[in-house]
Amino acid sequence: MLSVLVAIAALPLAVLASPAAIPITPMRQDMRGLNRLWNSTLAGRAIFPSGGIRGVNVGAWFVFEPYMAIDEWSSMGGEQCGDCTTCASDEFSLTRKLGQTQANTAFAKHWSTFITQDDVNLMKQYGINSVRLSILGRVSAMFTSTPPSLIGFWIIESTVLSNETYPRGGLNYLRAGCKMFRNAGISVLLDLHAAPGAQVSRNPFAGRCVATPGFWNQANFDRMNNAAAQLTTLIHNEPDNFGSVWGLEALNEPPTDTNDTPGYFTFMQGFVNAVRGAENSLGIADANRISAVFMDISWQWGNPQNAANPAFAENGGNAYDSHLYYSFGAPCGPNGCVSGTLSSHINFACTGGGGRIQADSDQLNTPSFLGEWWLLPLAGTFGNFDQTSARAFGDAQKRGYSPEGGRGGFGWYFWSWKMTNSDSDGSNHMRSYKDAVAQGYLPSNAASYFNANVCS
Repeated sequence: MLSVLVAIAALPLAVLASPAAIPITPMRQDMRGLNRLWNSTLAGRAIFPSGGIRGVNVGAWFVFEPYMAIDEWSSMGGEQCGDCTTCASDEFSLTRKLGQTQANTAFAKHWSTFITQDDVNLMKQYGINSVRLSILGRVSAMFTSTPPSLIGFWIIESTVLSNETYPRGGLNYLRAGCKMFRNAGISVLLDLHAAPGAQVSRNPFAGRCVATPGFWNQANFDRMNNAAAQLTTLIHNEPDNFGSVWGLEALNEPPTDTNDTPGYFTFMQGFVNAVRGAENSLGIADANRISAVFMDISWQWGNPQNAANPAFAENGGNAYDSHLYYSFGAPCGPNGCVSGTLSSHINFACTGGGGRIQADSDQLNTPSFLGEWWLLPLAGTFGNFDQTSARAFGDAQKRGYSPEGGRGGFGWYFWSWKMTNSDSDGSNHMRSYKDAVAQGYLPSNAASYFNANVCS
């Protein structure tokens, strides 16, 4: 999920030259995994609709972010504190507090109840055609006769160090969840949401809240990409479970300042090599390969010498994820920054994130989609119960990144499907898709708009 330390207000990087050692060839016209879904005739594969992605994130299921389900987190033994490094505020620290056995039991209950067939049925009813499923990186005993049991970077248990504590037993729940989506005809983007050592500081979405990120070194790159290779093998070897997975996302929300992500491009190259290496070993035809997905280049700002254009990590076949939150500070784009008026919010959203889609495309980051967004505006713009304004803002965000918006976007994933914390502050329906539809803040059909001319 989002980094609460960054306002996501940075201007996109200028067009970057590729590293001298990496030859650049024309980008492929097909999208590997996306192309496969669009034109697929493979039995069991979801057919991706021509209208693009109309999706939701399934947050807090396999990467628990306490703010999304505060009561459940507390009942499991989790804690909240002003400095998340000092209490059991994440999966790592809660497992350490409870002990491995008790933690496994607590998380097993969570995995089996947080998302159920009823949720999937309701998503289908609402016209959701894709989910972005946040996972960590550990798949335990995947190639032995013992049933695999773990998810995370820690979904690959062999990548976990002896001094690291994460809940175990999630992989079979991931299997069951993906099978529910497959059977419903809903495609899945698996998102490696958290990295070994944590890619950002002081944020539970990294699975471990730390004062200083520990991910940015070759040893942890290798651990993460080992997880990616094994997940890729799992996706292709188990079509009954993972048959609608269209892509694997390398890393969620690294720091936005390029000075804080040393070696990022090296990591992305390693990710591509891991995914394609696994597919080569399996003899997967090009048209049936999954898409490698990266945060778009507009996510970062800073010294261009430290920047990493994901388009150069592989010669095509990738997709690019853009996250835009207005409530943490005014986002900016090539067309300027958002101000505290509804019209400014709508104009920025309708123009593809203030020109971000086009700026990404100019740097070969295409097709791109809006991977995280919600209805909360810049503070003071409108209130949580101003339904008219919230509807207009939601329509604009959807249309600005949808194919019918004409800006080159490939669609969107709302953050998130649901939150189970109290709605007493009036914010659940602004960031829980399920609640927003139930209360009339989002349409009951994901393809619909309250005002289809919002961007006219």
